[in-house]
Amino acid sequence: MPHLIQKWIFVGGTILGDWYVLRTISSKEETAAAFYRKIFPDYDIIYPKRRICWRKCGNLINIIRPLFEGYLFVSTDNNKIHDFDNLLHKLRFNVGWLVYTAGALMPIFDEEKKMIQMLMGTEGIVEVSEIEKVQNRFSVVTGPLMGFEAMIKKFSAKNRRITVEIPILTENKRIELGGIWKNANNINRHIKPHLDSSLSNNE
Repeated sequence: MPHLIQKWIFVGGTILGDWYVLRTISSKEETAAAFYRKIFPDYDIIYPKRRICWRKCGNLINIIRPLFEGYLFVSTDNNKIHDFDNLLHKLRFNVGWLVYTAGALMPIFDEEKKMIQMLMGTEGIVEVSEIEKVQNRFSVVTGPLMGFEAMIKKFSAKNRRITVEIPILTENKRIELGGIWKNANNINRHIKPHLDSSLSNNE
């Protein structure tokens, strides 16, 4: 089982472990996640990702990007998160910091955590959704956004991007996810797989 999902699984309908927001430098999420997993092996560092299309030299390519730019999560309980925070300050890594809400370390809400888990699936990546329009409303036919139509704000057929709004603590984050029209002709013929994280600032 991938490290990413070792502990945040469903057991008897309950989601194990609270998720605390760990901010890091935008475009350095992958490096930061690997670093923290090595330094803090007793904590689960969660790095959500998304698959989107990118147009390069006239061709569409698939790239994997962070779901939330500059955001990771630490899965642990209320007691251990303070130990984690103290170690961050003591070691002075300066590559990440926990987010305080109203002066306290607060986990994201269970419904937010459950929603992110459902979007990511077992591989930790939000995959492309297939949509159609019914009575001037978007309906998701297949993909992780099924059941989350209320989050959809707009859709760009040209760029194959669905803009959604996801709540995290006191913020509503606008995120672009991969999306295509239902029954799009030969949709995969001109899309090449690509994992270039260097495109992070050019979306």
